Amino acid sequence: VIILYQTMANPPPTTAVPLKWHRGIFIATIVLLLLSFPNYSYGQEAATLADEATPAAAATDGDTTVDSDIVGDDVTDLGDVVGDAMDDLPELVEDLESENVGVVDDVEETAETVATATDEVESNESAETLATATDTTSTDSEAQAEAPAPVVQSGPFIDLLGGQLLSLEMVDEAHAQVHQHYTNEALSGKKVVGLYFSADWCGPCKQFTPDLVNFYDKMNSRRGKKDEFEIVWISRCRTVDDFGQYFTQMNWLALPPDEAMGQRGQALGDLYKVKSIPTLVLLDEIGNVITTDGRGKIPMDKAGIGFPWRSPMSMLISTVVPRSFRLLIKNQLAGVLALVKGILLGKK
Repeated sequence: VIILYQTMANPPPTTAVPLKWHRGIFIATIVLLLLSFPNYSYGQEAATLADEATPAAAATDGDTTVDSDIVGDDVTDLGDVVGDAMDDLPELVEDLESENVGVVDDVEETAETVATATDEVESNESAETLATATDTTSTDSEAQAEAPAPVVQSGPFIDLLGGQLLSLEMVDEAHAQVHQHYTNEALSGKKVVGLYFSADWCGPCKQFTPDLVNFYDKMNSRRGKKDEFEIVWISRCRTVDDFGQYFTQMNWLALPPDEAMGQRGQALGDLYKVKSIPTLVLLDEIGNVITTDGRGKIPMDKAGIGFPWRSPMSMLISTVVPRSFRLLIKNQLAGVLALVKGILLGKK
């Protein structure tokens, strides 16, 4: 720059330099100065940073040395701690064992307590069960003691009809109630007992039953002979429901349906030679047959003037001979007949 300035100030004598050229050199000089100034500043800053970095590195090395010493001290302290822990380990194990023993003892005591409580609960339950069973037994015994003893019945009608008969009471138009009666009580005081064989599926039975109901009511309302006539229905219905429906049309007694539709009903039909239904068999007060054609007698004598249509000899005997004597003769005769029948069957 100085050289350029000097050249501009003192040009050679042989060269003629125009004024514009001097100004161009001057401007170029100033531009060069401006461009070189930032590079100079950057160099100074780099030198300054290098100078500062050297003491920092030295300080860093010193710090590293100090840290290494600290680490060595820490390692030494850690070894001491481990050694102390190894020395205390047996005592710690003994303490843990003693604590475990205590825990085990507590667990055993708790288990014993639970077992005792369980035993007590089971004992209480057993005692309650025993008490309940005792109460039940006592109740059953009391019920058995309070229950009436079965009535022992005997007589000709027990042999024929069994121990119980049924009656039907209409509660309203759609409901009825069935009652059970002992046979001897139900037929006590009856002079004539009719056995009525019929069924709901039988057309002639449906026609004859209303006439028999009217005749039954009329005979039992006669003066001096009130309620001396009883009828026992021997059902030939196929089901119990049919039995119940048909029974609502009657106002007399009935053999239980299981017996009427079972062996007893069949035996009665065989005994009185029932070939068709309806059939009405009339018996006297000791079970002797008066007639097996009550079904044909009633239409011919609706007023019941000749009822029960005994034969003259039968009427004489029933009038003269007492009932007890007639029953005794009947039983003796029945025994003789059974003996003869047995002999005859044995010979066969």
